Amino acid sequence: MPSYILRQHDNGAFYIHWTEGRRSRRRSTGTESEAEAQVFLARWILSDQQEAETGAPSYTVGELWAAYYERHVEKNNVETRPADTAWKNLSQHFAALTLADFAKKDASGADAVERYVALRAAGKIGRCKAAPATIRHEVTLLRAALNWCAKPKVAIIPAALIPVFDIPPDSDPRDRWLRVDEIQALFAAAAALRSGPRLSRGERFLWLALETAARLQAILDLTWDRVDFETGMVHYNVPGRRKTKKRRVSVPISKALRPVLLRAHDEREGDLVMDNKVLTIWRATQAIAKHAGVERVSPHVLRHTAATHMLRRGVPIWTVAGVLGNTVALVEKVYGHHCREGLAGGVEMISGGLLELAE
Repeated sequence: MPSYILRQHDNGAFYIHWTEGRRSRRRSTGTESEAEAQVFLARWILSDQQEAETGAPSYTVGELWAAYYERHVEKNNVETRPADTAWKNLSQHFAALTLADFAKKDASGADAVERYVALRAAGKIGRCKAAPATIRHEVTLLRAALNWCAKPKVAIIPAALIPVFDIPPDSDPRDRWLRVDEIQALFAAAAALRSGPRLSRGERFLWLALETAARLQAILDLTWDRVDFETGMVHYNVPGRRKTKKRRVSVPISKALRPVLLRAHDEREGDLVMDNKVLTIWRATQAIAKHAGVERVSPHVLRHTAATHMLRRGVPIWTVAGVLGNTVALVEKVYGHHCREGLAGGVEMISGGLLELAE
């Protein structure tokens, strides 16, 4: 086994140095902390011993993901679609790799994860260029799958063999929200694109998304028995549904939404408010946005729009958190710059009205 030496480079990061034959090699530990670098080195050495001495099986990432998906995702996740979507992109780069391949550098010095991040950001993996938040989500899922495979009760791989890699940084919160004139343009376009007298799926989705701030899947799952016209509430939580971080709450029916829901109820063709759960609803909504000439419309933007308008009109932040099903802390972090509640009174108290401009 080679003799490994830990050195700190000018960029602050610690590197592992060793010699193979007559060639000098090095590998970044990805950290400026000596303690963390020592842990990385210990794992590196143990990994080398496992493969060279014990002949530990070299599973591919695809094989490990398959075990994680079958034994964990399908059994424990309420929705498998996020994992399916992430793996569709991850598999193009990682499926055939072994854990030892993660550390291999290309000509530019990038390891497997760094190469994936660059390829996703450039749009060379996936249908288009991926946002930092999307890449971060995918790499986080990859790490979760590997960690699960190393759990003591699972023990598919030794924990020491899990590659050490950084999770890409998150993007700044997006601040795209629709103005009232843009919302009106969407509704007008939706009405113009109807194929008959009945409200279209896209129209119903836009109204529910903008007037209740609900997520796409919650709207698709909504059934008419959970739309209570008597009490004026829409109950998004599905009875018996396993609770997740994405809480589904009950939202009052606004005065603007009520006639829309009453009409949709009269025109209903089944138990589901949206007729079915097919995700093509988003394609229809994109067609409406294109017809309206409104750019950058997405489910997130619709939810963000609802929250932003509430806060800009002085709705207390804890009320907005209740409508969104989020914590007050999260709402404050994402939407705090729109919150004017109490700010005017606060700045008035700076001088207490005692200061005047000198003539």
